[in-house]
Amino acid sequence: MKIKVLVEGWRYEHATACEVVGKESPSKIFREFLSRMARSIRSGEPFELFMSREYTNFVAAYSENMERMMNKLKQLCDAYVSILSSTTFICLVILMLGLLYSLETMLPLAVLVTVTISVALLMFSWIMFSAARPDEILAKGKIKPPKRKILTLISIASVSTSFLPYLLIGFNQPFYGIAFSGLPLLVAGFIGKRYVAKVKRCEEFYPSFLRQIASICATKVPIKTALKDALNINYGPLNNPIRRLYNKLSFRINSSVAWESFEAEVDSELIRRVNGIFVDVLHRGGNIDEISKMLESLYFIYTTIRRKRYQVVSYLTGIVTPLHVAMCGVMGVVGSFFTLLSAFASIAAVASPITLKLPTEFISIYFLLIIVVFSINNAVTLYSIEGDSRFTLLFYIGLLLVSGSLIYSLTSQATSNYLFSMITS
Repeated sequence: MKIKVLVEGWRYEHATACEVVGKESPSKIFREFLSRMARSIRSGEPFELFMSREYTNFVAAYSENMERMMNKLKQLCDAYVSILSSTTFICLVILMLGLLYSLETMLPLAVLVTVTISVALLMFSWIMFSAARPDEILAKGKIKPPKRKILTLISIASVSTSFLPYLLIGFNQPFYGIAFSGLPLLVAGFIGKRYVAKVKRCEEFYPSFLRQIASICATKVPIKTALKDALNINYGPLNNPIRRLYNKLSFRINSSVAWESFEAEVDSELIRRVNGIFVDVLHRGGNIDEISKMLESLYFIYTTIRRKRYQVVSYLTGIVTPLHVAMCGVMGVVGSFFTLLSAFASIAAVASPITLKLPTEFISIYFLLIIVVFSINNAVTLYSIEGDSRFTLLFYIGLLLVSGSLIYSLTSQATSNYLFSMITS
């Protein structure tokens, strides 16, 4: 609009108007674009040729930039795993030093070290988030399908009631209490991830649907006729939304409203963006055949980069989850060792004036703190590079809390039984 005012109202040359507006632009990318546009106008180059070249250069630069980001993300994942794997060793060494010196001194130090490592891991998560640039799968529009609203309510309810199991059994069995507290989050996250998987299935079929509609509309056939032909083809989860779109257009519902309802029902942010461009070109009478090819090409590049990011997510998940479980198992063994040592010290205190007091309850609370803190850390990290939806965060928090707490409890109980049986025998 500023360029239009300068050209029509103030009689600026088009190239000069672009340069003037570009100097005021807060975006460096848009400022450089207007500068190139001004040079192109002065050289007499056709505007369509300039825009075509800009698009080609943008796509190439975007792909190259994201490839570099994926390589950087892999290196950050390796660094994160290195820090996480050393966490258990550091915490346990501090506890062992407490046996030689003073547990009252070493336990607060251990808590401080745990918090420091947690903050460092959160900083890594932010850096990984900046490198991954994850995209939300679910649409960000104002209209949301009823099923998504229900899932959102279930998620809120699961978060609100997750503390109840701990209040019921956590005071007697704190680790089982944490496990049962994470169970509602795990269930809600799992249901939400299934819904997101269905949306991803819609994204797989959408390029074929776009290609068919564009090829028919390019021959000046009305959109309603093109949709009627599309009903004869199986587009998987898109079949029902396409049928409802055709019915709305047949009942002469406003085209914009009908297409918005289609996008809301599919509930994919990627489809919403691409479909919005496609419908806009369709209504304005643009070159639908050429635009659809460009959209399909960019769609393919976008989804390919996303799949590469998912490979990094799978790599990190495959390392972090077993490592978290193993860490909890090791803590369970160490916790049972401290319990046995405390019981042995109590028996020895009867026959000897020398007493050894071990704060086993505080040690147990410390291990519980480690499980909760690093479950949240790992879940946030996985979510920061996957980023499909908030259901992902709930799922990973629930999974790590449940698996970590159960493994700790089972390992601690099994180790204690084994050690006590050796002593009594």
